[in-house]
Amino acid sequence: MLWVIWGTVFFAVFLLTFTVTALWGRRQRVKERMETQGPVSGASTTLLRPTETAHPVAGWFIDWFAKSGQYAMGDLKKVSELRRHLIIAGFRNPKAPAVYFGLKLISAFLLPLPILLFFIIKGKVTPIYIMMAFSFSLLGFILPTKLLDFRVNRRQERLDKALPDILDLFVICMEAGLALNATINRVADEVRNSYKEFSDELLITSTEVRTGIPWDEAFDNLARRTEVQSVKSMVALIIQSDRLGASIATALRNHSEFVRTQRILRAEEKAAKLPIKMIFPLLFCIFPAIIIVVVGPGIIHIADKFLGFYFKGQMAPGTGQWK
Repeated sequence: MLWVIWGTVFFAVFLLTFTVTALWGRRQRVKERMETQGPVSGASTTLLRPTETAHPVAGWFIDWFAKSGQYAMGDLKKVSELRRHLIIAGFRNPKAPAVYFGLKLISAFLLPLPILLFFIIKGKVTPIYIMMAFSFSLLGFILPTKLLDFRVNRRQERLDKALPDILDLFVICMEAGLALNATINRVADEVRNSYKEFSDELLITSTEVRTGIPWDEAFDNLARRTEVQSVKSMVALIIQSDRLGASIATALRNHSEFVRTQRILRAEEKAAKLPIKMIFPLLFCIFPAIIIVVVGPGIIHIADKFLGFYFKGQMAPGTGQWK
């Protein structure tokens, strides 16, 4: 009971500290913005966007995880592969690999800690409980990897879902006479509220084009950053259409229809697999309950009629009567 009280006190103090820090940090940011804001010309106000600054507490945690994970970063080749995986998941911070390793180490240490404290307080420190705590530590070490893979899959699904609408906007803008870079900027601004992740990727591609990178290489980088098959097909189609001199807008319109048809086919494929997937829940969860409800009363009645004498009594020896 004592450790519950101490845990509650610690949690309350943590929430109080976090709230005070959040309010103070917000006030300081507003004060600094008011002090540093100067006169801005009317022509440039449309290009300004509010800068996204990390919360002080979140920044402190990120730095702490990064410092903890620097000791676990070994092979540069593995770190480079991990960085590419993190970029696909949407984490572009240079400290992301260090934060990832730090999160693995800290979660492997903190996850079994409450269980060990509970066993120590109860006085039940046995090899079985130690192995249980070790299994929780292993789970904490593997959990960030699984969460990262889950985020990558969800992000790729969202990008794939947004692609047909993006292609339609590309077709409209290019047929209206906009250049490719202007089309990218316009589409990125239009879909910023509905498909923010795709908008960010398009803005990165537009920035690469403005810095002097050839547009085909910039689109190829877009395909590598997302690792979505439909986006790769779109990039290959745009590059191939430009090299052959075909209309990019027409090619994108046909590709949009193809992507929608492909999505319908995938939905039909999942629907066709559904009866097979339902066999195991029906067989092991629903069917036994139905058997118990439907056949159970009949079995009880039959057992009562034919085997009831075993429960009501035994025959007295030499009398032929039941006790």
